[in-house]
Amino acid sequence: MPAAGKAALAGLFALLWIVPAGRAQELRPIQLPKPQMSAGMPLMQALAERKTTRAFQDKPLSEQTLSNLLWAAFGVNRPREVKPGLGRTAPSAMNKQEIEIDVVLASGVYVYDAEVNLLRPVVGGDLRAKMGAPPAGQAAVTLVYVASANLDYAQVDTGFIGQNVYLFAASEGLNAWFMLCMGSRTRRLWRRR
Repeated sequence: MPAAGKAALAGLFALLWIVPAGRAQELRPIQLPKPQMSAGMPLMQALAERKTTRAFQDKPLSEQTLSNLLWAAFGVNRPREVKPGLGRTAPSAMNKQEIEIDVVLASGVYVYDAEVNLLRPVVGGDLRAKMGAPPAGQAAVTLVYVASANLDYAQVDTGFIGQNVYLFAASEGLNAWFMLCMGSRTRRLWRRR
């Protein structure tokens, strides 16, 4: 694995594309509603329903469903006062919390700020079809997990987050597809850094 730069470790349809910078001004931050903790089905039923499906309808998720999805993926479930760092819904090695989630919607690309449950704009425009495989253009949302390529444990942490996404999708009757993407191809993204 390359030792320098930022690389997307994995994502739903996470084959990434080079995008011109400077278009984030077209977008506004999206304050997501508070996640609903009582939504979904029981865990054992979600495990029974969990599967990979590469068929998607070009229909946006509601802001509430998107909020619930992102919280389930890697949201904050314990305040800082409990111990240093934020408590998250997925574990991370040595509590590094090194994964950043980019959210690709029809309106553009955002970065998920879990602490305030906010989507911060990165670049405008519908980039879903440029995420790799043809079904990506029909997906309501694509999550791209980003971490330094030299952090070997980030791959495992990405798996925890991905499993949370799969279980949430199963519990809500949504389709999900986890696709790995690493290396130099993914360094030149829409990233601001």
